[in-house]
Amino acid sequence: MKALIKKAQNSDEKAFTKIFEKYESDLYKVAYVYVGNQDAALDVLQETAYRSFKSIKNLKENQYLKTWLIKIAINCSLDFIRAQKKIR
Repeated sequence: MKALIKKAQNSDEKAFTKIFEKYESDLYKVAYVYVGNQDAALDVLQETAYRSFKSIKNLKENQYLKTWLIKIAINCSLDFIRAQKKIR
């Protein structure tokens, strides 16, 4: 996994995709718990993938990868909720 993370940190999209797919169902569950809607959870999951790919270079400790991804998913979920409140 360390080699895969290193490749992803060097902007290797395939390596990042493999990493993300490993945790995708867990991240979806987190998003769903927060937003309570399947379509919204998928939107949050997509945003999580985007943000985590953009910032994976900032990951300092490889053993915290899953925790780091979950934190991004939570932040994306909260941003989604805030945006929905502004619309209403």
